[in-house]
Amino acid sequence: MAWSTKQLADLTGVTLRSIRHWHEVGLLSEPERLSNGYKQYTARHLVLALRIARLTGLGFTLEQVAGMLESEEQGQESLHGLRTELDGRITELTRIRADIDELIARGISPDLSPEALLAMEALGPGPGSRNMAILLARLLPNDAMPSFAEAMHGAPDALTQINTDLMGLPPDTSEAEITTLAERGAALITGFLAERGDAIPHFDISIGEQEGADAMTTLLNEHMNPAQQRVMTLIIERLTGPDRQH
Repeated sequence: MAWSTKQLADLTGVTLRSIRHWHEVGLLSEPERLSNGYKQYTARHLVLALRIARLTGLGFTLEQVAGMLESEEQGQESLHGLRTELDGRITELTRIRADIDELIARGISPDLSPEALLAMEALGPGPGSRNMAILLARLLPNDAMPSFAEAMHGAPDALTQINTDLMGLPPDTSEAEITTLAERGAALITGFLAERGDAIPHFDISIGEQEGADAMTTLLNEHMNPAQQRVMTLIIERLTGPDRQH
């Protein structure tokens, strides 16, 4: 008994593309062809194809499958490795499911992670707070977001007022008014950092401080008019310049 490529695929329960790919990577040897050029697969090909389908169905890569077809001992070793990998994937999927359950329960858009939600609640309403929260959820380590949210909730009323004054600033504000607001804001932020700075986490280790700060500044500027942007520039200069307060 011999089978065509389509018949072999049907018997194995895979696609024609899979059979062809197994040929390309050398897992399944090419069968002899009839005079008309059609392939004729034997029982040996069928059994081998069934073994490959079983192993790939368990989640092994084709490279791993190749080794296991040659050695049952390697198959046991690969099983243990796959078991460990699956444990990690199950843990990650469980975390994702918990995130999804929370989003469903709260009726929130799926683009907001639990960390972004915390950040958005801490930042409060205002232009760009959603986008900034999404960015902060990437910049800060996941376990640091509660501390950040707590610190923001504990910000003094005067600092909150600075933000309100800043967001209400018209584009034609004079340089004198801009400078006054920037100096007041820098002084309040300096005092807040001196008192609660330990509660403000650093960026994720994979992200540079300057890179993260630049991303935040860019995002902020998208929602600010020129006068507001000027205030932010002056505040940053006073906080990071050589004459900054300690």
